[in-house]
Amino acid sequence: MAIKRHKRGNRVYLAEYKSIRQGKKVISKFIRYIGPEDKLSTTDKPHKRVLDRLNLSSSYRAGDVRLLWAIAQDLDFIHIIDRICCGNSHIEGVSPGKLLTIWAINRAIDPESATQLERWVPTTDLPYLAGIPANECTKAAFLSVLDFICLDDRASGRVADLSAELDDALYQKWRHDHPLPPGDKETLAYDLTTVLFFGVSCPLAELGYNPERIRRRQVNFAVLVSKHDKHPIAHFVYKGSRHSVSTVKNLLARLNSMTIEQGTLIWDRGNVSKSYVKTVEDMEWKLICGIPKTSKEAKEIISMTDVPIGPDTLVRSSRAGHIYAIKTESKLYGRERSVVVYTNRERGIKETDLRNEALAIVGRELDELSEKGKDWSEKRLHCKIKTILNSWSNFIDARVSRKKEGARIVWSYKKQELKLAERTDGKWLILSTDETRDANDAVNEYLEKDFIEKVFRVLKTQEEVEPVRHRLEHRVRAYLFVCMLAYRLLSVLQWKLKEASGHEASCESADTLLQSLGRVERVEVTFGNETKTWYLNVTKAITDTLKKIGRSELLKEETRLVNSLKM
Repeated sequence: MAIKRHKRGNRVYLAEYKSIRQGKKVISKFIRYIGPEDKLSTTDKPHKRVLDRLNLSSSYRAGDVRLLWAIAQDLDFIHIIDRICCGNSHIEGVSPGKLLTIWAINRAIDPESATQLERWVPTTDLPYLAGIPANECTKAAFLSVLDFICLDDRASGRVADLSAELDDALYQKWRHDHPLPPGDKETLAYDLTTVLFFGVSCPLAELGYNPERIRRRQVNFAVLVSKHDKHPIAHFVYKGSRHSVSTVKNLLARLNSMTIEQGTLIWDRGNVSKSYVKTVEDMEWKLICGIPKTSKEAKEIISMTDVPIGPDTLVRSSRAGHIYAIKTESKLYGRERSVVVYTNRERGIKETDLRNEALAIVGRELDELSEKGKDWSEKRLHCKIKTILNSWSNFIDARVSRKKEGARIVWSYKKQELKLAERTDGKWLILSTDETRDANDAVNEYLEKDFIEKVFRVLKTQEEVEPVRHRLEHRVRAYLFVCMLAYRLLSVLQWKLKEASGHEASCESADTLLQSLGRVERVEVTFGNETKTWYLNVTKAITDTLKKIGRSELLKEETRLVNSLKM
C-alpha cells in the first residue's frame, strides 16, 4: 500500500493506493480517501479495517483424509497394529500403527510410493490428526515400519509374517461392531488375481499366467471377502507360478485357525476337487462351487439333465441372457449329491453356432488341402491336417487315402460328439453341499460372487497396487497388507453409503465422494485474539452426504482464544 498526496487549491489531501500489474505494466489503483493532510497529526495512521488485522495460515488437504482417518479410528487400526506388532514393548518415536494408517489413507485416495510420501503427507491434515511432527513422516520411517508387519528372520531363515493375525483381529473388531443379522452366518467368497512386478530379484515374483498374457514376473494375491457387507476377511500372497487350486489348502488352514463361525464358502470351478469338498464338509462349512466341464462326471450329469424352460425354472434375466435351473440328484465325488444344472439359452445357441461355423471352415480347408496336396507325401499331409484340425479334432475324423483315384483326404464329422456337445452348450453344473438351498438360491449365490472381482478392480485401479516396486519378500508381503488396509477403509465407506441410501452403493459412489472431499482444505484465520478454523470448498452436497453417513461433525469450524493456545 502507498499514501499519495494530492494538492487541491491551498490544501493537500491524502489517499491510499495499491500497486497492481496489468500485463507488463504496473499501475496504481485507488483504494480509499484518507482526508486533508493538515487535519492529521504526525502520529495518526490510517484506520485499520478487519482484513488488515487478519492472519491466514497455510492450507492443508483435509476433507478426504479426515473422513478416512475417522473410519480408521472406528476400526481401531492404530491400537490393533501396535498391540500385535509391538506387544508391551516401549515404542520410541512414531508408532507403527500411525504410520501404516497414514500410508493406507494415501493408497486409498492418492497412491504414492514411499519415496514420495514424505512430500505428500505434510500437505495434508494427517500429521495434525496423528499428533506427530510432519518431518517424522520420512521415506525411511515408512519403509522401516513395514518390518513390524513382516520381518525377515535371518537366524531361522524364515519370514515372520503377522498379517494373518492382524487380518483376524481387524475382522473381529469390525464384526463385533457390525454383527450379522440374527440367525445369519457368514457367506465368504474366495478368489485369486495376479499382481505384476518391476525387477527380478524378489523370490516371490515368478513368471506365470495372467489374463493380460504379459511375460513379466508376478505374485498371486488372493482375498476372502464377506458377501454381507463386502468387508475383507483375510488375504494371501503366493508365488507367481502357483496355481489357484493349489492355494485352497492354505485357505482352509486359515479358516480353521480363525475365530469365525462356520458358514458358507463360495469359490470358482477352477478350485474344486474331491478332496477339498470332503475337507470343507469335515470342517462343517457349506460349499457352493462350479464343477468344471472337463470332469467326466460333470459332463455326464449336464448332458443327461434337461432343464425345462418355464416361469417356474427361470432364475434371472439380464443382457447376458435368460438363466433357467433345476435341482437334481446324481452321483458326484463318490456319493449321491444334490446338484444344480443351469442353462443360459442365448449363450447355448451362440456356442452351438460358433462351433458349427468353425467346423464348416475346417471342412472347407480340408477339401482344399485334399485338392492341393494330391502329390504330397503322407507325412506332409498328416502334419498339415493336424494343424488345420487344431482343437477341433474331437469333432472331425480325417485320414489320408492311399487310393490313387478320388479325394486324397477323407474326412467326416463325428455326429455323436456333436450331439453331446450340443446337449452341454450353455449349461453348467453347480455343487451346493447345503441341501436346504433350492436351485434358484444356489445359482444366485454362485453368480453373485463377482463382488470379489470388484475388490481386485479397486486394488488395481484406485489403489494402483501394481506394479510392485519392492524387492524383498517381507517388504512385498507388508506392502500388500497396507493395500488391504486401504481397501478396508474404502469398503467401510461404501457400506456406510449403502446404509445411508438404502440401496447398493458402488465403488464409484465412494470414489466420487472422496474426490469432492479432496478439494476441501483447512486453514486457520486469526482475528485479533481469536483463531478460527475454516474449511474451504465445502459444498451443500458434501455436507448432506456427511450428515447421512453420521459424520456431520467432521468439518465443524472452531473458534479458540489465542491466549489459551499459549498456556
